[in-house]
Amino acid sequence: MDFTLLYPGFKTKAATFSYDDSILQDRTTVKILKSHGLKGTFNLNLGQSGEEKIREGIDCSHLVLEKEYSLYDGMEIATHTYTHPHLETLPYEEQKKQYQLDIEGLTKLTGRKILGSAYPYGTYNQDTLRALKELGIKYGRTTRSTYDFSLPFNFLLWHPTIHHNDPRIYEILDSFFAVRKELACLYIWGHSYEFAIQPSCPFSTLEKIASILEEKKEDVAFLTNGEIYTYCNAATMVYYRDGGFVNPSREDVYLKVDDDYLVVKKGEKLIYEH
Repeated sequence: MDFTLLYPGFKTKAATFSYDDSILQDRTTVKILKSHGLKGTFNLNLGQSGEEKIREGIDCSHLVLEKEYSLYDGMEIATHTYTHPHLETLPYEEQKKQYQLDIEGLTKLTGRKILGSAYPYGTYNQDTLRALKELGIKYGRTTRSTYDFSLPFNFLLWHPTIHHNDPRIYEILDSFFAVRKELACLYIWGHSYEFAIQPSCPFSTLEKIASILEEKKEDVAFLTNGEIYTYCNAATMVYYRDGGFVNPSREDVYLKVDDDYLVVKKGEKLIYEH
């Protein structure tokens, strides 16, 4: 039987954000996202906690995560390695150690399970992917914009839709609202300090993007990277057999059959004859 997968709440699309480096400007980014009901994933480097950094004459230091990790309540925390190296220059064991130290430290500090990652400088190799798999990391964000709304074939190579400072950002937003694609996903990424140092992209840019998305909240689910991974992994497991939809996953799944909207509960079968 033909059916269309939807996001939670019967939403046809999802939007998510991703910000790197645990910079003090994350305070404003988180505030803006929360004020518009949006969600994002923040990729943190515990080994750089409290490290001072000046960019373009502006303080862009790393947050003291041991004191401010609660800033990210309501958002997802992911790993960005311990000290932000060029991974492709390191042997396998050192790459794995970079992630392992960060994952273990963030887990101990926050009490959260770390599902995802982002690649420092957007670079990686086969050893990187191997290390993440062995550490139980489910997805990894790159820095290559696709200008598309498709989910990745391999979530460890999750290419985002667009950077927040890309001149095509508002064109892409319009395309996103018009697209008719199953489980369409808008993925915006960047660094919070860019809003402070780039005159062409102040925090008012994020406010505008967030306001535009909020206006579409009836159709768009606002989720973290990890929530999208977890839900979509579950949704693609649903199938129809012997007069009903079977959901072998651990998540409730939303779908549409013609004009009928259905919720297939986790681990259950929903009888449905059409």
